[in-house]
Amino acid sequence: MSEGPTAAGWSARSRGPGESAAIGEALGRLAPDGALILLEGVLGAGKTTLAQGIGAGCGVAEPITSPTYNLILHYRGRRPFTHVDLYRLEDESQLASLDLEEMLGGDGVTCVEWPAFAERHVEPPWARVRITPEDGPEAPRRIEIELAGEGWEKARSALVGLEAGRV
Repeated sequence: MSEGPTAAGWSARSRGPGESAAIGEALGRLAPDGALILLEGVLGAGKTTLAQGIGAGCGVAEPITSPTYNLILHYRGRRPFTHVDLYRLEDESQLASLDLEEMLGGDGVTCVEWPAFAERHVEPPWARVRITPEDGPEAPRRIEIELAGEGWEKARSALVGLEAGRV
């Protein structure tokens, strides 16, 4: 990993899935209760890998899989972890059947892949994570994180610590 804090938040270059999962783990472990983490990126960018790290940070011991067909998966850990994938939605009106509003105000951490339809329903605390592959599926990823709302101080410190090899 390289880089660190930026004016817009935090940015890193992840050299592989292990580094991406470590970033997710720091977010899941230290995000404020009720946090929403929005994962953006093209197909194959590594959104589910990051979500698996977030779930591990919440203390989830069972395997975390992509909820592409289920749309929403709930996990128990030290704190609740909800993994949402909105890829299959055709328009925002389909959100009504998901009770997304109730999930967004809950305890623990909710992670949303393909969040475009849900964005106007989002209130802090939230993190927007943009994952961009540099040159193909096996290439390093650029991970940019924007944090909004209260309670992100420990997560931000942990991300900086990852850069210094302290976490």
